[in-house]
Amino acid sequence: MADDDDDRFGMPQSAFEAARDSHGRDSPVYRVGMYVPTRGEVASLPVEDLRVILIDWMWECPSELIPNNDQISAVRSILAKRSDASDPRVVQLISECDSYLEI
Repeated sequence: MADDDDDRFGMPQSAFEAARDSHGRDSPVYRVGMYVPTRGEVASLPVEDLRVILIDWMWECPSELIPNNDQISAVRSILAKRSDASDPRVVQLISECDSYLEI
C-alpha cells in the first residue's frame, strides 16, 4: 500500500461508510474532514490545496476517520520528499504533522 498512489493511508472503505452513516447520508450540511487524501495527492497537489485537506482531516474529521500516528507519519514522510519540501508552506505542513504527532 505504501507505494500505491491511490491509497488513502490504509483508511478502510468501512470507515468512510460509517462516517457517512453517522453524519447522515442525506444531510445537506457539508462535514469538513470527510476527505482523506491519497498518497499521490500528498505528493503532488499544490500546497495550498493540500493544506486545507490535511488540516481538515487531522483536526476536523469525524471520529471514524481520525488519523493515527502511523498515517500522519507517512504523510509527513511524503511531504519531506516533495520537490518543493523547502517551500515555507510545505515546511509549515510538516510542522502541523509534527504538532499532531505530539498529542
